[in-house]
Amino acid sequence: MKKIIYLLLLLSLFLVACGEKKSDSTETESKVVTVAQGAKPKSLDPYMYNSIPDLMVSRQFYNTLFSREKDGTIVPELAESYEYKNDKELDIVLKKGVKFHDGSELTADDVVFSFERMKDKPGSSIMIEEIDKVEKVNDYEIKILLKNSSSPLLFNLAHPLTSIVNKKYVEAGNDLNIAPMGTGAFKLVAYNDGEKIEMEAFQDYFEGAPKIQKLIIRSIPEDTSRLAALETGEIDIATGLAPINAQTVEANDKLELISEPTTATEYICLNVEKAPFTNKEFRQALNYAIDKKSIVDSIFSGKGKVAKSIVNPNVFGYYYGLEEYPFNPEKAKELIEKSGVKDKSFSLYVNDSPVRLQVAQIIQANLKDVGIDMKIETLEWGTYLQKTGEGDFTAYLGGWISGTSDADIVLYPLLDSKSIGFPGNRARYSNPEFDKEVEMARVVLTPEERKEHYKNAQIIAREDSPLIVLFNKNENIGINKRILGFEYDPTTMHKFKNLDVK
Repeated sequence: MKKIIYLLLLLSLFLVACGEKKSDSTETESKVVTVAQGAKPKSLDPYMYNSIPDLMVSRQFYNTLFSREKDGTIVPELAESYEYKNDKELDIVLKKGVKFHDGSELTADDVVFSFERMKDKPGSSIMIEEIDKVEKVNDYEIKILLKNSSSPLLFNLAHPLTSIVNKKYVEAGNDLNIAPMGTGAFKLVAYNDGEKIEMEAFQDYFEGAPKIQKLIIRSIPEDTSRLAALETGEIDIATGLAPINAQTVEANDKLELISEPTTATEYICLNVEKAPFTNKEFRQALNYAIDKKSIVDSIFSGKGKVAKSIVNPNVFGYYYGLEEYPFNPEKAKELIEKSGVKDKSFSLYVNDSPVRLQVAQIIQANLKDVGIDMKIETLEWGTYLQKTGEGDFTAYLGGWISGTSDADIVLYPLLDSKSIGFPGNRARYSNPEFDKEVEMARVVLTPEERKEHYKNAQIIAREDSPLIVLFNKNENIGINKRILGFEYDPTTMHKFKNLDVK
């Protein structure tokens, strides 16, 4: 029965796409922007996965109660105003007249329903753990009651994982994985199995209708193919370009290159429940065995820096005094010998990203030099997410974006024992001392106290090494110069509501 409903929904989306009347206006037809990214989203349900390919698409359809400005400050979005009654009670008044794509008005019922639904989904549940309950005061006001005081609460409520959905639409059985419907600047026209997601401007958008008529987001995994599509004009914006292609973009007088720091850190995640990574000395050895600077210089053309912490330097709570692991193969060999590990072989999962594959190959050569046999296994993005979330791996190469620009969204999901599995802690790491520091940082209210707890947590994580932090890289984006209004977001979950075409 579920399969029949799914096929009917796909057919309905197809019919919408095919039946859409095209405008005769040349100006209207020119107001179409096509964006390409390197992976197909696994789901367009904003609560499912803390994954950039998913959230960069889903956030075009939805809004959050708050938003984060470029300087890191939090401002109301769907909220009109808010007030903390005490450290465990937050009252929020909603904007009136905000419309969903089906024409219905956003009310407190939708917000209360959204928070209830967030509790049951793998991506969003971790964002609202400190919320005890959300109560409706009237049609345009809600009350959030907390279990404990929560310093990062407003930052979390500005993250796409806490987008607000339509209660009646979801209760009617619509599948948000393939049929999103929110209050956002764009509404769905055709899903096309996620390969080519077609949207149109939502004319009743509460912040004003977008200037473009249509937005298309395509999945083009091959970096060279994405670049070629940009050069030929097949696409207008190419995100996540390999650094080696940056010069090609710069040399093309029809294109513009954006190369800016992100809030991300690339790392190797080690499953501490599986040999050989049950051994701390063996984990630490990898830190000394990998020449991180050579990766930054050779693959990223110096557009990045060696990482010292899983927390990015552009994120609140980063500890600048953390000691870096130097490249020292002899020290690595010493630790391997000390560990007593006999079988020094393992497999590294890599998603289907050519750049990550190149990084993995350098790591493979580095580890071979110290007697470690590492095999590389390349997986499709959805399979990669599924296997690593289930713990069905020994090690994988990945990256983590701080979507809130606060260390809480890095340290708590990635390494706290309460987050083991799909919420983020794929290393399956558990250390009560680490948990204590991270969880204290969630409840103390002064920035200085929070920084001290984050400092302690990062020192513990460095020592235990469940993650081998590698580097902080820039994101390289190629844009056709006919496109105006692109706003870079260091979380790389870019919004396209202000795009225009010359």
